[in-house]
Amino acid sequence: MFQKIKNWYSEQTDTTKALIWIGIIAIIGIILRWNVIIDGIEKGFTFYKN
Repeated sequence: MFQKIKNWYSEQTDTTKALIWIGIIAIIGIILRWNVIIDGIEKGFTFYKN
């Protein structure tokens, strides 16, 4: 399985590889800051509700 992923990754262009890494970092950042994101969304909805 890992060999298949490695082969697929090595076939990608440098730009695609960079976008894959940026996406992974963004997902990790979202997971780590999930509570802050949800709090911000709740504050936004309560601002317009009142």
